[in-house]
Amino acid sequence: MRRSIALQSFMAALGLYLSVLLFLTAPTYSTGQAGKRPNILFIIADDWSYPHAGSYGDKVVKTPNFDRVARQGALFTNSFCVSPSCTPSRAAVLTGQAVHRLEEGANLHGFLPKKFAVYPDLLEAAGYHVGYTRKGWAPGVLGGTGRVQNSQVTATQVIDSAKLEENGRTRNPACPAFKSFEEFFKGKPAAKPFCFWFGSSDPHRPYVKGSGLQSGMRLEDVQVPAFLPDTPEVRSDILDYYF
Repeated sequence: MRRSIALQSFMAALGLYLSVLLFLTAPTYSTGQAGKRPNILFIIADDWSYPHAGSYGDKVVKTPNFDRVARQGALFTNSFCVSPSCTPSRAAVLTGQAVHRLEEGANLHGFLPKKFAVYPDLLEAAGYHVGYTRKGWAPGVLGGTGRVQNSQVTATQVIDSAKLEENGRTRNPACPAFKSFEEFFKGKPAAKPFCFWFGSSDPHRPYVKGSGLQSGMRLEDVQVPAFLPDTPEVRSDILDYYF
């Protein structure tokens, strides 16, 4: 079974919707009309290096839906991740703060103190319908700040809600969890704009060995980074990551 099927299915289902979404939200920025607030879709993936998308020139990996968003929206070529680690990187995105300012939130298995506001909470207070699926803020410790709900379950983390304290955040900082975008969207009030977080861990190891070759990709098409040995095993592993 294809390892990245969840991400591919999600993007395929949203492909047409994203085009409509970009079209509908464009006038908001160009005219500044009051009362028309954009929907927000945020997609983040574990261990997906930025060059590995068609829109950035990779000829091997296939990312047609992301490429379409890049063509119709803004493609960044000089932006940086604040931390090469899951939890602090997500904490920086959620808070808008530099990692070194986040105290325990700067640690992989730390917690995000309640005093740091997160944008999903602010948007919800402003009338947005908010939610996420798959991997939100993680992996981390919710009990340190009194969060009492984290309905996310990933391959790297299972939180025992019975151990959480009841004196702080009451959910994952990325907002309430949903099984899918469809479930989230069905529950959206018609008059509300939405903010949705899709967190994929599909590019993360472990890979199914040989899956890239079995998909039809070829060893000779891989560009091996200079810091890795150029061997058939390494090329095959990169193809597994692509797949």
